[in-house]
Amino acid sequence: MAVGRDKTRILLTLPQDLKEELTDEARGDNRSLNNYILNLLLSSEKRTENDRD
Repeated sequence: MAVGRDKTRILLTLPQDLKEELTDEARGDNRSLNNYILNLLLSSEKRTENDRD
């Protein structure tokens, strides 16, 4: 699968129980695991920026 020029792939190692928990949360939010993790990171970044203001 091709990745856009403005994106990059990474290898992430997680404990199996954490991956299962995140997968369940992603399903509940109707997202893929990758998209769910990206959404969590972006939301965290926005909260951090708002806390600085």
